[in-house]
Amino acid sequence: MVGMNAYVLTKGPFAEWYNYAIVIVLVPIGLFVVYKIFIQYRILRLGNNEVRIDFPVLRKQRKYPLNEIQAWKENKVKTGKKSEFKEILVLFADKSKITIGFSEHTEYPKVIQYLTQKVPKKRVT
Repeated sequence: MVGMNAYVLTKGPFAEWYNYAIVIVLVPIGLFVVYKIFIQYRILRLGNNEVRIDFPVLRKQRKYPLNEIQAWKENKVKTGKKSEFKEILVLFADKSKITIGFSEHTEYPKVIQYLTQKVPKKRVT
C-alpha cells in the first residue's frame, strides 16, 4: 500500500491528499516495526558462568560473566482468572538490562533454574 502511494506521489501527475496521508502515517509505523522486530532480535545464551546476548542482524555480541549481574527478579502479574504474565528482569553492572518474557522465550523455566542455582543471592523479591 505504501509502495503504490509512493509511486503515485512520484510518478503520477495528480496526487490526492490521501496519498500523502497514507505515506506520512504508514512509513513511520513500518520503520518502528522493522526496528522492534528485526533489528532488536536477540539470542540469549546462558552457560559456562556467563550470559551471552547475540544480535545477529547487527552482528554484535555482548558477554557478561555472572559476577557482573547486579540483580535479577521475576515479575508475575495476574491477567485473568487462570492466566498470568511472567517476566524476568536482569540488571548488569554496566547499567544495561534485559527482560525475558515467558511468552517469547521457550526456555524460560531453564533460565529461572539457572539463575536460581548460579546467582541466588542477587535475586530481588
